[in-house]
Amino acid sequence: MTEARRDLPGAIGCVLAIAVGAGAWWAAADYSRLGAVFPRTVGLLLIGLGVLYLVFFAAGRTRAPEALQGSMARRAGVAVVMLGWGFALGPAGFLPSSAVAMALLLVVAHHDRWSPRTALLFGGAAALVLLGLYGLFKHALLVPLP
Repeated sequence: MTEARRDLPGAIGCVLAIAVGAGAWWAAADYSRLGAVFPRTVGLLLIGLGVLYLVFFAAGRTRAPEALQGSMARRAGVAVVMLGWGFALGPAGFLPSSAVAMALLLVVAHHDRWSPRTALLFGGAAALVLLGLYGLFKHALLVPLP
């Protein structure tokens, strides 16, 4: 029986995630005490989960993922939409840029044919998620949004 290969790309990604988490923690030192809560929480999660995965990797408990199936064009489309959203966030503001990005992501990621019912359900769910995230960031976490 052949032994499965360990997930070396995943381990490298975890090292990068740990570096990003440490950078977020370090950058939050310049924020107010309340403003530092979100980046420090995310940074701590990146560090903690990255270290946990590296422990599993060192113990031989990870496996290399199987070859990807599906459309590379869709994956690239998601990346392009997310990159565009990041650049549009400052000039357009959080809600308008996020609404356009979420609509584009729904179109890019949906594999089946669209029916009016599906469009209404997905659009309504996306609007609720977007408004919920806006409320969470703006009012609960006090993150200054553009």
